[in-house]
Amino acid sequence: MNLPKKHNIESHLKLLIGERNPHTSLEELHKCGKYIANHFSNLSLSVKEIPVEFEGTLSDNILGIKKGLDPSSPYFVLGAHYDTVQGSPGADDNASAVASLLEIARCLNDIPLKSTLIYVGFTLEEYGFIGSKHFVERVPTYESGKISGMISLEMLGFRNHSAGSQKYPPYIDIAKYPDSGDFIAIVGNEPSQELVSQLMKAMKVASPDLPAELLVVPGPGDNFEEVRLSDHSPFWDNGHKAVMVTDTAFFRNPHYHQPTDTLETLDIDFITEVSAGVAEYLKQTLS
Repeated sequence: MNLPKKHNIESHLKLLIGERNPHTSLEELHKCGKYIANHFSNLSLSVKEIPVEFEGTLSDNILGIKKGLDPSSPYFVLGAHYDTVQGSPGADDNASAVASLLEIARCLNDIPLKSTLIYVGFTLEEYGFIGSKHFVERVPTYESGKISGMISLEMLGFRNHSAGSQKYPPYIDIAKYPDSGDFIAIVGNEPSQELVSQLMKAMKVASPDLPAELLVVPGPGDNFEEVRLSDHSPFWDNGHKAVMVTDTAFFRNPHYHQPTDTLETLDIDFITEVSAGVAEYLKQTLS
């Protein structure tokens, strides 16, 4: 497997960062979608651009399908949303994750997989996970129609080593977690616990020095709003195993949804390490 390269991630970031919003910068949202589609196409993936309607606008879920050797095997989904809120260039939220998605696709491109892997650039996450809801509602139309699991990449680029820089939701026992925001979090619900554990193990293989923390919320996770704020939640709601990989967003990053969410605030080494861990998990599990 090719390893993620920092300079590739940085190149993607420079081209992705900028407001990408259906109401105020629809053209930029479309350009970002085309950039994702072109990258998938250059990797010879099967590309699907699925229109999603929203308040008089159209934007696309961008699928890059890496066919597995066993067409009857359930497929796995790796996704990241590419839209932004109005007024933010969206470097961490969520260009960091899109850059990771694209680089992971490159790393796995020459690896034969038993199961099909679908990379998805989701549109309209910022408006209530509309793109991922659209995808989940149409699961039977993709490949075998069965999903073995899903990973949502959500803000991967902000790291702060200072004591006291990490906050938590009120239901978290903070004595069990670091008070500095220098780790990556892997978040799942109870049905997804095995996926969370396996992903953590693979991350430790690929990036042994990367601090990582697990959080598994009870039951289906529907009573824990703060950990539902990404494209994994429609998968949870439809009974699929799914996890979110995140730098914890507003619990750490002061630039969340702000004009200051820029390239200069990102730790690209951090994104690269996380990407290596996710790629290792997919190689181990799907090949």
